Formats: sequence, structure tokens, C-alpha cells
Amino acid sequence: MSKDTVIRYWLEKAHEDLASARDNFSGNRLQNTVREAYFACFHAFAALLLQDGKSFKRHKEVRSALHRDYIRTSRISIFWGKHYDWLFENRQKADYRPLVQFDPEQVEEILEQSGGSLQEMERLLSVQESE
Repeated sequence: MSKDTVIRYWLEKAHEDLASARDNFSGNRLQNTVREAYFACFHAFAALLLQDGKSFKRHKEVRSALHRDYIRTSRISIFWGKHYDWLFENRQKADYRPLVQFDPEQVEEILEQSGGSLQEMERLLSVQESE
């Protein structure tokens, strides 16, 4: 399987995750919205990592690479790093803490930002393809 095929797969998965997050938000399933928004951003960033010849086995390693290799080098805005951090932390809460509650307005904003994050990863991938 070619690298480009896997990159397209991760981006398609990211779009599916984002669509699921939107559906969950419409159904007022906020924990699921947070989880799916996280995976949309995770899969989009995984595509960029793969394009750069990198892959990791743990979510924590992916987060570290985002900050070390992309945020600190100004390849990706610190805004997207903070967004990813919020999703990372709150996805953990949604999955592992009982009775966690999220503010619907905040989740709606995070959902919108997750769409922007996906677009940013696609932009970075298209820039690399043209270089």
C-alpha cells in the first residue's frame, strides 16, 4: 500500500470523524462530540506525520511530536496546538471519567475549530505536495 493511499485514508477518516462529531452534537451527545472531534484532528495530523515520514504508536507521542516538530518550529500555529491539547485532555475525560459534563457552547466552538484544524492539515499537505 502506498504512502499516498494511507494519507488519503487518514484524511477520509478525519472527515468521517468530523461528520460523526457534528451528528453527535446535533443529538446533544457532547461526550461523543468531543471524542469524535479529537479523532478528526488526530487522523488529520496523522496524515501530515506520515507525509513527513513519521508515525507513532501512542497518542501521547503524537501530541509531543505536534509540539516539538511543528509548533516550536512555527510550521503550525500555536492556536492549533492549544486546540489539540484541549481535545486530547477532554477526550480522556470523556472516555475515562464518570459523570463528566461539557458546556454545549464550548463544545460547539471546539467543533467549529476542529473543522478549521482539519482544513489547516489539508493545506499543509497540499503545500508539501507542490514543493
